[in-house]
Amino acid sequence: MKKLLVMIPSRGRPKRLDEFIKSFYDTKSCGTDVVFYLNDDDPSLDKYAISDYRIVGRRMYLAEAYNYLFQENSNYDYYSLLNDDHYCITPGWDRKLIKMIEEKGGWGLSCCEDHLTDWKQFQHPSGMVISGNIPRTLGYMIWPKIQHIGIDCYFKELLAPLGLMHHMTDVVIEHRHWINGKALLDENYKWVYHKDQYQYGMSMVAEYKRIQLQKDVEKIKQVMKGEGKWDRH
Repeated sequence: MKKLLVMIPSRGRPKRLDEFIKSFYDTKSCGTDVVFYLNDDDPSLDKYAISDYRIVGRRMYLAEAYNYLFQENSNYDYYSLLNDDHYCITPGWDRKLIKMIEEKGGWGLSCCEDHLTDWKQFQHPSGMVISGNIPRTLGYMIWPKIQHIGIDCYFKELLAPLGLMHHMTDVVIEHRHWINGKALLDENYKWVYHKDQYQYGMSMVAEYKRIQLQKDVEKIKQVMKGEGKWDRH
């Protein structure tokens, strides 16, 4: 198994992605790989200067792209789901987030301070690493009916009750977002935060909780029990 794969879908943001890539290589640890997913209909496609592993394909929703990248690269111990508006600050952030999960038994999600989310109010992970045994147990990284809004809620609803979600205050990956004044309100943000997409996302989180959440929780519990790692909860 390989150690950690960082998965980055991007659209219409070649300059923002360049900034992320620089921050990534300035701070990452040995053994951390990265893959990018770009859309073949992106008007900015020829402006992306990426020499790393990248896949260009049809336009996908964010969750759909993460699921696809996971299925194409399912042999990693850990995965990091980041966006093209993240910026890595803490040297060795990847190693530290992995260590947190390993100290808790090798199952879970660890996330950092992102300078956007107030963790005391909203336990919505950003700048995160998740152990690969979780999506391999479920068969997907994110419940497939979720598109964009609701990804962070999905991880919270699934992992927090299991005691498998952890937050670190001394690791920072900034989410340079328009809401915190660190980015312009571009077309991507306008689409994501349109009322229709927001309402759809929240309705899918509610549906997940109603019809699938308990099934996923039990799957994880059973595999952890088989490894002798559930009694601690």
